[in-house]
Amino acid sequence: MQKADSFLITCKQNYFEKVRPADIQSKARPGYIKLVEIAKEYFSNNEYEYFAGFFQEGQYFIELWAAHMLLEYGRPNQKLASFSLAIIKKYSHSQISPDVAEQETSWLQENNAKYNVE
Repeated sequence: MQKADSFLITCKQNYFEKVRPADIQSKARPGYIKLVEIAKEYFSNNEYEYFAGFFQEGQYFIELWAAHMLLEYGRPNQKLASFSLAIIKKYSHSQISPDVAEQETSWLQENNAKYNVE
């Protein structure tokens, strides 16, 4: 299976298993670990722009996963870092998924200094 398909399928599985990108308890879960491995493969091949294509996917928190993977495990340029933060901020205000909004708000507060969150 191609890594893009694997990333999408794993995001969908994580969605239904309630594995969330900013949930501390999720970091040890197999679905989280798998997404980190896939993302690191993109990053080690310097495929940042290709990976950023996941920002086009609104379902199953795919864009949110991509944003977290870029910031936490990659070395994105300023444009991708800013775009990633904008996605996380958007989810921190989501009315659709209050638990995710709370997790994203906490993540932004904890990472304020590192990413210059406003």
